[in-house]
Amino acid sequence: MTLKWTVPELLQYKHEGLTFQEKVSLPDMKEIDPEVRSITPVDVQGVVEYAKQSITFHLTLVGQMILPCAITLEDVEHPFHIHTSETFLLDSSAEIDEADHEVVHDVEDNIIDLKPYIAEAIIVEKPMRVVSDKAKQQPKPEGEGWELVTEEERKNQIDPRLEKLKKFFNE
Repeated sequence: MTLKWTVPELLQYKHEGLTFQEKVSLPDMKEIDPEVRSITPVDVQGVVEYAKQSITFHLTLVGQMILPCAITLEDVEHPFHIHTSETFLLDSSAEIDEADHEVVHDVEDNIIDLKPYIAEAIIVEKPMRVVSDKAKQQPKPEGEGWELVTEEERKNQIDPRLEKLKKFFNE
C-alpha cells in the first residue's frame, strides 16, 4: 500500500474504516529545507475518518532527522514523533464550517497523495536549532572583552555601568 489513493478507492472503506502503517522515504527533504541533512524512512500510522463531504487522515509520524548543531555545525540526530491531521474536501463547492479553524485541502485530479503533507508536517515541527551533547559539555567560548552567558547567568549579572551605584548605596 502506498500513501496515494484515488477517492473511489478510499470510499470503498467508508463503512469498515481504513487504518494503515507504512514506511515512507522522503529523499526530497534536503531540497525543501537545506538544514535537514538526512532523514530516516518515516513510520506513518494512520486512521481515515469519513464525513459527508470530506475525508480526514489522522497521522502519527515517527522518525529521525540529522540537523546541524547550532554551535559546532556537527551532525545531530533529532528524533521526532508527530501527530497531525489532514482533511481533504471531496466537493470543492461544498461549504465548510469556518468555526473549526481547520485547514482543508482540495482533492486534485481525484487523487490524494499524503507524501507532501507528511513532509510539510515534519518541516513545521523541526526545531529552530539543536545543540549537540559535545557542544553542551565544551567550556563556554569567550574572548577579549566578551563571554557567552546563559539566560540564568544574565539575569543574575549586574550591569557594569551600575556597579558603582551599588558601592554608593553600601556606604
